[in-house]
Amino acid sequence: MAIGVMAVDGWVLYLVLSVVLFGLSFLSGMMGLGVAFVATPVLAMFGMDLKHEIMPLALWLNGVTAISSAVAFARKKMIDWRTAIPLLVVTTIAAPVGVWLLQFTSVAVLWWLYVAVLLFLAWRMAFPPKQDDSVPSEVTDVTRLKAAGASSGIGVFAGLLGVGPGFLMMPTLVLLGFAARTAAATNSVVVTLPSFSAFIAHLPEARFDWILFGLTTLASIVGAQLGATFMAKRVKSLTLTRIFAVALLLLAAQRVFALVVT
Repeated sequence: MAIGVMAVDGWVLYLVLSVVLFGLSFLSGMMGLGVAFVATPVLAMFGMDLKHEIMPLALWLNGVTAISSAVAFARKKMIDWRTAIPLLVVTTIAAPVGVWLLQFTSVAVLWWLYVAVLLFLAWRMAFPPKQDDSVPSEVTDVTRLKAAGASSGIGVFAGLLGVGPGFLMMPTLVLLGFAARTAAATNSVVVTLPSFSAFIAHLPEARFDWILFGLTTLASIVGAQLGATFMAKRVKSLTLTRIFAVALLLLAAQRVFALVVT
């Protein structure tokens, strides 16, 4: 099934999007997020349809980049598996509910919801709790239970937006007391299956350019793997939260500009 994006300029477009998604996947891999939350507005800049083209592709890329990041984090033993597995189950079940709700929501409303969430999270991540990477995160069973409760709503909302739960789950874990590095590593596991469950829910009406699909998948996997490895070796928690906040603000600004101008 082909999409309208082919008309832009064939292989030049494939190359540009592959390079851009490699860079975005590197950054999202550092944060254990999956790439959909940044890929969605970027793909929209190329005239692709949100519900039928962007969301399915972004969710697929979200899943494969999350897996790539999770492998790198697991090798460094940075993942809190006792938190990751329950959250993974809850968000995987919840994500398709959001996809079902999508049919009742207009595209304009979706984009403004997306902007509102980006601004809120940017504010919270710009002023995170005090963190010390030399001390392990003190995570209790009560904290894990709170995270599981939050993850059900996050799964539905992320499925509605078509971006996977990572960009909401990671800051939620930080606000609950996880160090940002631990939150990013744990989040990379949580993001995987919900992205694919939401992707599968989109398949009946999805439209793909298979060359673009293959090239961006490869670029995103490599970028996420390198980003996660770089973060595990060099990036501290406070630096990570600030990078996250700046990225969210830039995305929100781009979307507001596109919504107002068009």
